[in-house]
Amino acid sequence: MQENRDLSFDAFRGLAIIAVVAIHAAYLGGSPHSDGFLYYRQLLNFCIPAFFFISGYWASRKPIDSLAGYKALLWKRLSRIFVPYLFWSSLILGYSAVKTGDVDGYKTVFLLLTGGACGGYYFVIAIAQLYILTPVLQYLNRKLGGYGLILVLVFNMACLLALYLSRLFNVIWHLPAALPFYSWIIYYEIGLSWKWHYKRTVTPRKIRLFRPFILFAILASLLISVLEVIIILSKYDNPAFTASPAKYSTLLYSVCVILGFLFYREYFRRLPRLFGTVGRYSFGIYLIHIIVLGQVVEIFNGFGIIHSFQPLHQLVLIAATLSICLVLIVAARRMLPEFIYGKILGF
Repeated sequence: MQENRDLSFDAFRGLAIIAVVAIHAAYLGGSPHSDGFLYYRQLLNFCIPAFFFISGYWASRKPIDSLAGYKALLWKRLSRIFVPYLFWSSLILGYSAVKTGDVDGYKTVFLLLTGGACGGYYFVIAIAQLYILTPVLQYLNRKLGGYGLILVLVFNMACLLALYLSRLFNVIWHLPAALPFYSWIIYYEIGLSWKWHYKRTVTPRKIRLFRPFILFAILASLLISVLEVIIILSKYDNPAFTASPAKYSTLLYSVCVILGFLFYREYFRRLPRLFGTVGRYSFGIYLIHIIVLGQVVEIFNGFGIIHSFQPLHQLVLIAATLSICLVLIVAARRMLPEFIYGKILGF
């Protein structure tokens, strides 16, 4: 199996899941509403778009040309993510019910359907929606070529406009940004269309030519994200929206990071093996890192010296959480049958 893996994608997954853990470490063990965190958050906001892009890229390997193919895609991908998702969500909700004594069947079902059992679980629900929409996106790519991507981009930007109106001006009903597919569809479509259309037109010569511009674009778009945070905080006093990745500046930054990965893929293969290992087990880390992080935060909050210096404190939380997650995953893979660690636990 190892020789068939694309090590560049493993490294990119590794960077993305480290950023996910870093975001949650700042929320649970830091000052998530401080200006410093909100600026730092912009650097990390590429992580969820990166996972949607990677999912779209690999979903394009087998074009759907029949109902049977569509059913096979859904069964393979949905079973792979939903069984572990339901297992860990049920475990978390069950523990919470026992601890608090609050047993509410309706609330439990709602949380399971919306990814609300644990922070970040909305990803499973959103990616499932995009898997269901895959035939539509592939049809657009076949019929419209590169214009399929443009059409999806226009749709995504219109949805983001509705979010701005909802969050900043209360013009329309308050729209959720995380769960529905409309906040993330452009990244999934980039993955689909790159494999389907752009990979054949973007030659190695073009890649070498545009590489310096991509690096500049990443830095410039990150600066634009920080500027948008400053504007939203000063004019609208809405820190929750500044932290959200559902913003125009984050879309620009995330697309630039994704292009940077595509244009520098061979360099990702040369990153330390640790990134590839973390990336290979990224789904398992995603499923359990909040549980582990909560315990790590309780332990290290008792160390006043470390806690008083937030950069070091955050680094310790991230490193400890990732280390424990990796140990648990590797131990489970060695001690348990493949059906349990793979199909049920998601490791």
